[in-house]
Amino acid sequence: MSSPASHWVGIDWGTTHRRAWYFGGDEQVVRHADDQGVLACATHFADSLCGLLQRLSAPADSTVVMAGMVGSATGWQEVPYLDAANPITAWSRQLVAIDGAERWFIVPGCCWQRGDEVDVMRGEETQLLGAWMLAPHDGWYVLPGTHSKWVELRGGRVVQLRTCMSGELFALLSSHGTLAPLMQPTTGGDPLSHPRAFEQGVQAAQRRALSRELFGCRARVVTGRLPRDEAGAYLSGLLLGAEWHEALANGLPRDAVVRLIGSPVLARLHAHCAQMLGPTTVTLDIDAVQTAAWHALGACSTEALA
Repeated sequence: MSSPASHWVGIDWGTTHRRAWYFGGDEQVVRHADDQGVLACATHFADSLCGLLQRLSAPADSTVVMAGMVGSATGWQEVPYLDAANPITAWSRQLVAIDGAERWFIVPGCCWQRGDEVDVMRGEETQLLGAWMLAPHDGWYVLPGTHSKWVELRGGRVVQLRTCMSGELFALLSSHGTLAPLMQPTTGGDPLSHPRAFEQGVQAAQRRALSRELFGCRARVVTGRLPRDEAGAYLSGLLLGAEWHEALANGLPRDAVVRLIGSPVLARLHAHCAQMLGPTTVTLDIDAVQTAAWHALGACSTEALA
């Protein structure tokens, strides 16, 4: 049988999508992405994973480390959240084995609490670990996406965690409800194809309640103050601007360096917000970050098998 130390797989297994990396011998890396998220695999996780290993040409006895919604209550096996007070480097040593499968592991998510506030993440904690393994830096991190994560690290620990549903809200508002008829695809899918409208949205997010400013997007279009083809850019700026103004109101210094971990398109939007509001951004290579995380997690899974 092949050695689990030389053949292992990392999987970011989300609600609707799944991304996998196979690390074989001689630095071989094979990547695969599909739409087999936890919702699609609800009754056959083990069979789905075996099929994935075949597509990756990975040995059947490879060690597998999984992160994301696969460890949620709706996933394969629920894994409790780890307290954010743990150093992020300790997260890789808290892997939970799948019942009846000694070489398949799930990474616990992270839970942050302060007073009446509570927030959680599953999956993004691996990217934070990867960023730390590449270059340890305390400070602020933004992981944009369907549910954007804002994280402050001190001493290698999460001292603030705030989730914003901006991506989900944009998708819902663009396809349902009052604003949907106004939405037209921006050029190339990039809100910065209409920078002025995007910036107006960022600025508007500071003025009044978000629910009021959302209707204001409609009011601007129907009164002719905002061209219909710029409504999507304005809405994007409004939602992302709300994230930034909220962060600035909760401790983010205007001279902070914020590290962005996400797709290039979303990172550019957040960098533009920062340029308007004061902070500096550094965009980390998402592939390098995720690869570093899997290397750290793969090493710990090998230790767990020793």
